[in-house]
Amino acid sequence: MRIKKHNWTSFIISGDNVTVITDPQELKKTGLSFTKVSADVVLFSDPVLMLKKNILKSEGITKKVVPDKKKKVIEISSPGEFEIGGLMIRRNIRTNFYLIDELNLRIMYMGLDGKDFNPKDVDDVGDVDVLIAPIGNGDQFLDYDTLEKVFSAVDPKILLPCGFKEEGLSIGKDLKTREDFIKHFGFSNVTDESYITVKPGKKEKDEAPMEVIFL
Repeated sequence: MRIKKHNWTSFIISGDNVTVITDPQELKKTGLSFTKVSADVVLFSDPVLMLKKNILKSEGITKKVVPDKKKKVIEISSPGEFEIGGLMIRRNIRTNFYLIDELNLRIMYMGLDGKDFNPKDVDDVGDVDVLIAPIGNGDQFLDYDTLEKVFSAVDPKILLPCGFKEEGLSIGKDLKTREDFIKHFGFSNVTDESYITVKPGKKEKDEAPMEVIFL
């Protein structure tokens, strides 16, 4: 699968038969660039939107998110299991994060999880290949101690950070920067890429430590 950051907490995840985008509605609030995107499935992690329908329309962004490989865009905003185009998408009851599986490849999208997040909710997730997580802390997202518990529980090969302080951002209070995050955790394996491509594979015990990739 190919993963590209659209902006803020919005990522484009492209499989062979379907393209997924995460939380595009948040881009309206940020002051950051929000360009038109083609996607077949939209994942909404904001609990306020749970069980709601026609969210793209109600948020006024139907012209921003248009179908890619399918005839119409599928919106997912509630718990359940959804098999679409070879992808299995899961969201458990009482949680906001999503698991996206293709064969034995697993992506975990933390979404808009904030201060009320319970790290015990990820205890049964197992190892993930790619973790997409907000790292800005501040008034909106998980604090660093909670993030560390998530890292330990799901043991990702790759971390794709999002939701941090950056130029042009008009929301969030006391958000941390990427530099704050890197310094706090002491990460040395940090790179910048325009996108990544990940393939199914088994993680071995003695593999290299988690890669931190900013898209």
